[in-house]
Amino acid sequence: MPFIRLCAVFLAVIVTQVMAIPLDEVDFKEEPVTRIAFGSCANHENPQPIWAAVGRWSPDVFVFLGDNVYGDTEDMEVLASKYAELAAKPGFKDMRSGTPVIGTWDDHDYGANDAGFEYPKKAESKEVFLDFFEEPADSERRKHPGIYTSYLVGPPGRKVQFIMLDVRTFRTPLAKREISQAMEDGFIGPYEPRQDSESTMLGEDQWKWLEAQLKVPAELRVFGMSTQLLPEFNGWEAWANMPHERQRLIDLIRTTRAGGVLFISGDTHWAELSRIEEPDMYPLYDLTSSGLTEVWKGIGPNRNRILSPYLGANFGTIDIDWTQFDRGPLLRLGIHDVEGREVIGKQVWLDELDFKLEPVSELGIESPWWSSRGVIEMSIDGDKVSGTFGGPGGTLKGVLKGRTLMGTWSSGGTSGPFEFTFSRTGPWLHGRYGIAGQEGSDPMPWSWTAGPKVW
Repeated sequence: MPFIRLCAVFLAVIVTQVMAIPLDEVDFKEEPVTRIAFGSCANHENPQPIWAAVGRWSPDVFVFLGDNVYGDTEDMEVLASKYAELAAKPGFKDMRSGTPVIGTWDDHDYGANDAGFEYPKKAESKEVFLDFFEEPADSERRKHPGIYTSYLVGPPGRKVQFIMLDVRTFRTPLAKREISQAMEDGFIGPYEPRQDSESTMLGEDQWKWLEAQLKVPAELRVFGMSTQLLPEFNGWEAWANMPHERQRLIDLIRTTRAGGVLFISGDTHWAELSRIEEPDMYPLYDLTSSGLTEVWKGIGPNRNRILSPYLGANFGTIDIDWTQFDRGPLLRLGIHDVEGREVIGKQVWLDELDFKLEPVSELGIESPWWSSRGVIEMSIDGDKVSGTFGGPGGTLKGVLKGRTLMGTWSSGGTSGPFEFTFSRTGPWLHGRYGIAGQEGSDPMPWSWTAGPKVW
């Protein structure tokens, strides 16, 4: 046997010697999950100091969201050896020995950059992945194509469901386009949306499985997926490349009336929190953590982003307080840097993620709000709204229909359209704006979010 192959086999054996803890419902029968950590994009060849900060945070569960190693190969012995290098990392090894680790994959641990259904070794790569995560030989996960699965843990009334999607095995090829230097400078990627109904992210079998999962009773449903769901199209890999599939997932949550949905994602090489709010739907959040080691040169546009993004090695967290409030459980969504400092943070009441929370019947506009474009102040007269923003000279005028305010802004000789939604779950605005005369199919391509405090 050639020396390099002998080394690969030897390293693969090391993987099986790492003592890992499975995510067992029995472990959380009395005490529920309260601390969830997650991350993506961990290059096995690079130092990984971030595991020390993950360990200090003491998660109940760690969720790998893909690019868990950088495999990029059709040789399964090589792929297994790269997982073995990860398993041997001292920080990861220590964390894994005391914390259940679950995961899904992205393109580089799947086998090829940006690959989907066309990757020829997906069945073989699946076995290497499942062996690393110590999936039992009789697991249902080994009996169907792809690696999608779910876990349900916690006592009655405090159930947490982890829904781990596979957006590689069944995903149809992406549509590529030529990009200009200006688009590269703006961190716009090389793909364009596919509008054809034949394209898919999940495949029909996984869609049917997912619908059944959304009918399982649970208080909190954490969707783990490698690519982002909520950001608008920016040319990089995301659900926005297949907008009909993105909308299908949102509509499925709406039709099944599945409460407590929270998305966590990876892949981007930057961290951010995205939020949307659609009619007859509670707010949806997508907390992106990327990467554990890999960081990109810039941050792509995303009009659904709230708070400031973070460009640096990071991991994500969900801290659940089940007991301290009369209102019910409180979630703290966080992104932490390599030292463990929180660099993005947002509190969300679990009852905000619930169809039973009815919209407010009478809208009260409470000025001021703070936004990235300065302080916003508004007054209402019937359905007419007027206000100011950003200091002297910035004006807003619009018409209120239901909870949506549409109008025009003006400042310093420049003007354009805007659209705000008044949130049904708190005193803040989530919206977008554009500049008059700007070229492009979308008249309002940028986000404009405001709330009761500065972020």
